[in-house]
Amino acid sequence: MSLWPNVPVAHSNRHLFKIIAYTSSLGLCLHVALNWYAKRKRRQNYPKDTVILHQPGRGRFAPSVSPFALKLETYLRLAKIPYEVDNSEPFGPKGKTPWITINGDEMSDSTLCILNLNERFRVNLNSHLSDEVIAVLWSFQVMVEEHFFWGMMLERFIVNPKLAFAVMEFPLVVKIVRPIINSVIVKRAKSQGLGHHSQTELATLMRNDLHALSNYLGEKPYFGGETPCEADCALFGSLAQAMWCLPGTWFERLVHTELDNLGAYCNRMKETLWPDWDKHLKP
Repeated sequence: MSLWPNVPVAHSNRHLFKIIAYTSSLGLCLHVALNWYAKRKRRQNYPKDTVILHQPGRGRFAPSVSPFALKLETYLRLAKIPYEVDNSEPFGPKGKTPWITINGDEMSDSTLCILNLNERFRVNLNSHLSDEVIAVLWSFQVMVEEHFFWGMMLERFIVNPKLAFAVMEFPLVVKIVRPIINSVIVKRAKSQGLGHHSQTELATLMRNDLHALSNYLGEKPYFGGETPCEADCALFGSLAQAMWCLPGTWFERLVHTELDNLGAYCNRMKETLWPDWDKHLKP
């Protein structure tokens, strides 16, 4: 029996589908609108001249399993810029994490955020360095963020897929769509180039990156010399992943044994800038 007595069955089904579609669309629009309003109200309550650091939730062994988020938060600490962490919106306008909000302005990309904050707060963490050293450290930063990063991502999600869930708690939906996430990571890694290599070839390249960092650091306490510089924030953000967030892998073994000056460096940065490290770990 039709739900629409005066209308043929085919037409009644069509009307029913339209009602369901309209109702679903209205519900989705209402959800988006309420979410937007809640975010807007929350941003209006942000303290003035305080950086709001939007990033994923805390990791189990490091405050962030994102080298870029750890880099940016370490920079804020080193530069003594007041900040608060907001985990409710980890991805910003460019679809990247982390990103920041300050006095209503939104900025994405950790490096661009730092450049903007340097100008806004008149910060210069490289004042004790020569132009030559700054150039070398910039090259190392690009190496870890555009090369070493993809090796770690492949290790964490593809080579040892249990690692991602061992170092951080993910929502159930992430576990459900995990195959899609993995395929996206592989696709992007192949676009970058490293995704085409075998595990042995990939490990060789990553080891070269770590050996280069170790050789340059030598016996210096920091890559910036006697005191940390801007590049130290980025290099620590990435090396901390190998030190604490890739447990049981050759990454971890290498920085704890053969390249132990990198391990000592990580502990030194942790003690200097993260005395409250353990308080920012996910239980």
